[in-house]
Amino acid sequence: MYEGTKGLFELLTRKRVNHSLTSTKELKNYRQILNVTNAHRENHDPSGVIKTTRGIKFHDVITKLIPGTRKRGVERALRHLWITY
Repeated sequence: MYEGTKGLFELLTRKRVNHSLTSTKELKNYRQILNVTNAHRENHDPSGVIKTTRGIKFHDVITKLIPGTRKRGVERALRHLWITY
C-alpha cells in the first residue's frame, strides 16, 4: 500500500509536477506504481514498449525514473548520423 501524500497525488494527477511537493520516497512509490500498472507502456502491456510523448511530465519525471527510456527524435537523429558516415 502507498501512503496518500500531496507529492504522490501531484505525481499521479498533474501534467506539470511541482517538484517542491515531491520527495525521494514519493518518486520511488510513483516508479513502483508505474511498474506494477505498466501505465508508461503501450497498451499497458508488460512487454510493450515505453510510450514516448512530448509531454512535460514524460520529460521531467518518467525519463528520469525509468532507465532506458528513449526520447522522441533521438533515434531519428542518430540514424541520420549513421547514414552520413
